[in-house]
Amino acid sequence: MTLTDSGATMDDRTAGPAALTAQYVYAIVPAGTSVPDDLTGIDDNGIELIAHGPVAAVVGKVETDRAFGLRDDLLAHSRVTDALAGRCALIPVRFGAVVTDTDAVVGELLAPNVDYFADVLDDLAGHRQYVVRARYDEEAVLAEIVREEPEIAALRDHTRDLAVEASWTERLRLGELVARALEIKRDIDSAALLDLLVPHCGAWNIRAAGEVDHLVDVAFLVADEQLEAFEQAAEQAARDLAGRGRVRLVGPMAPYDFVPGDDRWVS
Repeated sequence: MTLTDSGATMDDRTAGPAALTAQYVYAIVPAGTSVPDDLTGIDDNGIELIAHGPVAAVVGKVETDRAFGLRDDLLAHSRVTDALAGRCALIPVRFGAVVTDTDAVVGELLAPNVDYFADVLDDLAGHRQYVVRARYDEEAVLAEIVREEPEIAALRDHTRDLAVEASWTERLRLGELVARALEIKRDIDSAALLDLLVPHCGAWNIRAAGEVDHLVDVAFLVADEQLEAFEQAAEQAARDLAGRGRVRLVGPMAPYDFVPGDDRWVS
């Protein structure tokens, strides 16, 4: 299949002055999906559907003599997929996928995969992806650790007024103890958050993150009829963490965490 990845140029069939535009592919959706008239994609170009049987590709025209990867391109891609994710089941296509023309969208993308796309869309129907991002208030949690761990408090007091060179070993030990205590807190607090939210979703996936204030990032696939209960559980999680951190609910968004990888149909 002739889909080029982000940063790539079109293949030899589109080289030359005659190849002015191509079709940038954002997602696969059920045929007949309504696209907002004012929704625009990369380069502020309009969005259209190219249908084949029960499925359709969400596409927009792009010029062929450009590479992709600018921040505005990424934002435009997400704007399109997230806007449609709030309306219908959606299989997001990875950023930067370009097909030569409308015939290729049907012949190379939709037709060979129509049954697969239809099955995945059926599985996603009536569900939306949401992400819960929980972050610690770093100062509050570190103060909590000092109160709860006498050895940490003693080492902190001991090294506070010493030169770094004179207290290097103790400072290393202090850092190790704080990191361990913080990891234990993450395990406890993230488990409490998941206990609240998991009963109200169909699937969930913990995302990796490494910031010091990171508590947990989790993607949830939520059925429409469970959304109210899920939102109430997220609000309860925020109340439980008040004074120690914050919880943010983001979505609906394209369900990247809950669709198979597109390596089988994008090359």
